[in-house]
Amino acid sequence: MKKEKQIRKPKLLIIITTLVLILALVQLVVSYHLATLGGKLRQLETKIIQLEQENRVLAEEISSSGSLSKISLRAEELGFVRTTAVLHLTPQISVALK
Repeated sequence: MKKEKQIRKPKLLIIITTLVLILALVQLVVSYHLATLGGKLRQLETKIIQLEQENRVLAEEISSSGSLSKISLRAEELGFVRTTAVLHLTPQISVALK
């Protein structure tokens, strides 16, 4: 009976040790994957912030390019001039009144 108990103790010790090592390895692998995913998440958040800023800048450019002052400057660059004289045309009397 004593030999049987002595044989079971080392087997139980080996099983527990193996289980602890396997669980430690699993924890290490999970921790590595979480750290990797955290880095990727940080990169994606940085990219989102960058794209939002770029969108704001582009929206400002779009709104400013349609402003009257921009259109006026572009017209001057193309050679258009501002006129001060306004020509009013009055209707002429038609030939056949009746």
